[in-house]
Amino acid sequence: MTYVQKQEFKSFNDFFTRKLKDNARPVDTTSTIAVSPADGKLLAYPDISNNDFIIKGYRFDVLSFLNNAEIAKNYLDGSLVIIRLAPSDYHRFHFPISGKVSPNTQIDGDYYSVNPLALRKIIEIFCLNKREFVIISNTLFGDVVMAEVGATMVGSIIQTYTEDYVVKGEEKGFFKFGGSSIVLLFEKNKIRIDDDLLINTQKAYETSIKKGERIGELKIVL
Repeated sequence: MTYVQKQEFKSFNDFFTRKLKDNARPVDTTSTIAVSPADGKLLAYPDISNNDFIIKGYRFDVLSFLNNAEIAKNYLDGSLVIIRLAPSDYHRFHFPISGKVSPNTQIDGDYYSVNPLALRKIIEIFCLNKREFVIISNTLFGDVVMAEVGATMVGSIIQTYTEDYVVKGEEKGFFKFGGSSIVLLFEKNKIRIDDDLLINTQKAYETSIKKGERIGELKIVL
C-alpha cells in the first residue's frame, strides 16, 4: 500500500482498480527499449511461426485472436508477449512504446480463466474471451498490437487514454475485478526479447514483471 495513491476505498472494486503513485513504477524511457505494460507474469515467444504456445502441439492462432485476416498476416511470423494479471496484481495497464494509436477494436467473447492450468486444457481461450486491441505505430518498432483480454470475473475493460499519440508508460486503461491478460504482437525482426524471459518461457516458467520494466530492445537486422 506504500505505493498506492488512495488509502481508503469505497468498495472492493475501488481498491481493485487503484492507482499507483507516479514514482511507484519507473519506466525505461530509452527509445529502443520496449517495456512491460502491466504488473503480472510474463511468457515470451520470439517467433510464433516456430514456437508452440503453452504446450507442445498447440500454436497461437493470430487470425482467430485478432479476427481480422488483413492485420493478422503481418504477425504470423512475429513475436508474442503475454502478461497474465492475477486478481492480486495492480490492474491498470500502460503503453509499452510510444507512437500513434489506431482506433480501438472490440471483439465480443466470454470470460474464461487465463490460469495456466486452464489454458493447458483449452488453448483456444485467448481467442474465445472478450478482448480489445489497438495498433501502436512506432518509427522503430513498427506496428505493435496491444490487446487486453478479459478473464474470470472481469466486469469490464475500461480505456482511459484520450489522444491518438501516446507516450511509453502512460496509462491506457484498467480492468475491473478479476484475472486478465495483456497480449503484445510485434512484426517479424522488430524486437529482441530479453534472454531471461525467453529462457524462462522455454522452461515453462512465467517471469514476474512490473509495469515499466524492459522486456526487449529494438532488433537490428544486418
